[in-house]
Amino acid sequence: MLFIRPYHEKTDKPNMKRPYILPACLDQLTRKNAFKNIFITHNAFGIFSINSHINQHTGKEKVAYPTKESALKSAAALEKKKGVHFSCYKCAFCAGWHIGKNRENKTDDAYERMRPDESQKG
Repeated sequence: MLFIRPYHEKTDKPNMKRPYILPACLDQLTRKNAFKNIFITHNAFGIFSINSHINQHTGKEKVAYPTKESALKSAAALEKKKGVHFSCYKCAFCAGWHIGKNRENKTDDAYERMRPDESQKG
């Protein structure tokens, strides 16, 4: 069961908002690989982590795109630039869409592919 902190409780971390939880879950359930994401890799459960809304490195909120289409467009641009897969997801903490990498793209090998080629530096 999900624990949702009451709105009146003071904290410096954002809370999941009740109106945003259902759309976030529906987004995960209607994906092509929903069964795999939920029961095998467990990637779908990442939407309930505060890290789906907050950047782990900076501690600041991630960019919230107003539509899925704008998030997909930005994810495609990042994918082309960095060379690893980015996807978009509906946030359970805000009304927006965020982009990110799943667990498989957070390996050392994936980060090596994201680094600029040393031979291209002038």
